[in-house]
Amino acid sequence: MNSFARSVFVGGLLSAGALFTSCSRDAMPTMEEGLVGRWEWEQTAAKNQHVLTPDNTGHKVVVEFDRRGRARFYQDDKLVSAAAFMVRRDRAGLGEPVRHLIIYRGYQNNQYYSVSGNRLQLQDANGKLLQHQYTRLVADLSVQLPTTKQGQ
Repeated sequence: MNSFARSVFVGGLLSAGALFTSCSRDAMPTMEEGLVGRWEWEQTAAKNQHVLTPDNTGHKVVVEFDRRGRARFYQDDKLVSAAAFMVRRDRAGLGEPVRHLIIYRGYQNNQYYSVSGNRLQLQDANGKLLQHQYTRLVADLSVQLPTTKQGQ
């Protein structure tokens, strides 16, 4: 093998190695990481019942999940509750898809969840068919630069 072919071959191996390393399992976001953030409530629906929304309840509800396993619940910008949580994978049965379950410490109700883009869907695991939908709140990253006096 001449030196040009050898360098192309070695370069290809290095490129392939870098590609596989950059796509390692550790680099991929997990479902748990997708849950982290602030989520604003959009609606709660139950079978054959009126859909609840911020407009018809008069309340703004936000839930925040952090990386340390804490959930904080706000109503109308006031902290109303907080709990430690952990996430477990739950397989309902053979051939059933894996579901993700939020287990809150100190609460009797746990919730199944799914995240798709900026949407969070929670379903109570206590047998009631309540579906809660949330939208991810984006942090305000605006920066104010100091003003300088003219002539300086």
